[in-house]
Amino acid sequence: MNRFLLLIIALLSLSSHANALTEVRSIPTRPGVTLEFLFMSPGENAGKTALILFPGGNGTRAYRLLDDGAVQGWNFLVRSAQELSSQGFALAIVSPPSDRPNGMSSGFRESMEHADDVGKLAAYLAAQGYHKIFLVGNSRGTISATALAGRLHDIHLTGVILTSSLDYDEFMRWLPLEKVRLPVLMIHNREDQCRVSAFSEAMKTRDALRLHTKVDFVEVSGGATPMTLPCDNLSTHGFFGIEDKVMRVIIDWINGRKIPDKIE
Repeated sequence: MNRFLLLIIALLSLSSHANALTEVRSIPTRPGVTLEFLFMSPGENAGKTALILFPGGNGTRAYRLLDDGAVQGWNFLVRSAQELSSQGFALAIVSPPSDRPNGMSSGFRESMEHADDVGKLAAYLAAQGYHKIFLVGNSRGTISATALAGRLHDIHLTGVILTSSLDYDEFMRWLPLEKVRLPVLMIHNREDQCRVSAFSEAMKTRDALRLHTKVDFVEVSGGATPMTLPCDNLSTHGFFGIEDKVMRVIIDWINGRKIPDKIE
């Protein structure tokens, strides 16, 4: 088996741990609408913290659940999901709702309908015993995480994590940033070459949010040689080759540990 194929298998396959549960679930949200999500429970290591993950793009086909329980996916959050689960966090990877079969536009991610859907999901997770819930977005998913942080007021929502956020001037400035009161972690690669995810724009979002809440900002550099286009997942935009260090920052921040200002 050649090295390229081994790399693809490593990126796409997330093996299950003993007693862990990974399954696709669906809950009713708005009238006549259901929300599907991939639920991952860490089993023996389960704590009281759940992460709602919003991959980028239009949200469709972000993951694939195989018959043996393995999960496949290119997105940074999806291919790092097993590492998060191994730390005792439950995960809910959000798919588009049933009335959005072609995916979620940026406008929908900002909408009250999206807030209604995810608000129902947060309530569902809280009812399962998860008393700390974090909103975690990657790329276009940062629109969801940021807008929802401003619109939802569930007492169980604990923090927001934005990775490779989109440009402030084009996208983030139009969100209800002034209503965000949850603590925020932002992680961005200085070498991100995606045309709608410039490092300088991420700093604008950071500065705007800091007018209203606490923001920890971590600058990333380095990684492996990209295998995809700049806005796709296996590039600096997706923290390709440096996923483990980025995940360590996320895990430490959730657990209240000190995190660095820069990683490389």
